Amino acid sequence: MRPIPISLSDDAVILTLNSPGFDASYPRVVNKDLIPEPILQAMEWAWNIPRFPERPVRVARLRDVWVAKEGLVFDRDGNLYRETITQHSEAEIDQAHAAVLAAMEPNGERHGPDQDGPVLLCKKRGIGNYGHWLMEMLPKAHLAQSHLPDLGLRFLVASVPERLNDSMAASLSMLGIDLARTIVADDTPRCFADLLVVDGLTEHGGYMSPLVLGGADALVRCVASAGAERLFVTRRSMGSRRVVDEDILAAHAETCGYTVVEPGLLGLPEQIALFKGASRIVGVMGAAMTNIVFAPPGARVVNLTPAGMPDTFFWFIATLRGLDYTEIRCAQSGPVRGVMPWDTDLILSQNDRDRIFVD
Repeated sequence: MRPIPISLSDDAVILTLNSPGFDASYPRVVNKDLIPEPILQAMEWAWNIPRFPERPVRVARLRDVWVAKEGLVFDRDGNLYRETITQHSEAEIDQAHAAVLAAMEPNGERHGPDQDGPVLLCKKRGIGNYGHWLMEMLPKAHLAQSHLPDLGLRFLVASVPERLNDSMAASLSMLGIDLARTIVADDTPRCFADLLVVDGLTEHGGYMSPLVLGGADALVRCVASAGAERLFVTRRSMGSRRVVDEDILAAHAETCGYTVVEPGLLGLPEQIALFKGASRIVGVMGAAMTNIVFAPPGARVVNLTPAGMPDTFFWFIATLRGLDYTEIRCAQSGPVRGVMPWDTDLILSQNDRDRIFVD
């Protein structure tokens, strides 16, 4: 049985903020002809919007609810709040619903509901991705911490691999959030007597509020610049989505004054310090390039992108931050080395290799 979708009620909303409107320009895309038409259409509906209007961002307070999977929230009757559906598949929703109903059965719930005070949901689809955390989950914590300081909030976050967990912990600490006030949860349903949900801050692929920059700005203020003005961002340890002959490309970057970095191997403060002072950034599209949010307005960013990768995430970041943003779409080569069809090797033409490091 499918869960009945319900909406957050106006009575549940305890805070409404105005997210400012902002202008957006169609991105500079090199080799646009390489993008398959269905993929291009999936991005162009956002790229072609010249201005995103102001809109409300709401914080709702819910009583006696269940959280399952990657942030799906169900009421006491098993109905699903549609605002918490964030790229979840129908199968994932059905699995979460079944697990919640099973937990509701007599003796099905191992523990009683959490009744130790309000908890903010900082968990959504994409929990294992640094970019999703930095731009879509951490901003909720910063927003609530800033505007609802007297509630004594705790923060519900996802159980993730150690490296990402370290970044999550560091970012929360840098925002002044005591890690003792975090609740780390896996996919298992958990019941909360008092849960806060932030709605309207982001819609992955379709919208990103200027308010998300507040968290990034707070992190930047905690760190001094490393003094690197030019960065070449590599994915050497990832094993997928690498440029063919990348070592040669990286060596050329160094001769052009670029520092070769792999952010995923660094602690969060070190990543922020590198990007904080960078005016030229070149790298393959991936989670590490989320760090462009720490770059100063006007910095030039060149994102080397698989031809078939449908993504507006980095364009939104660049738009909000005021970056000079270019995507170079690359032909894909060889087998899929990751979980997505664009996790292949990338072919960067000699002409494109020559242009990316030119001032």
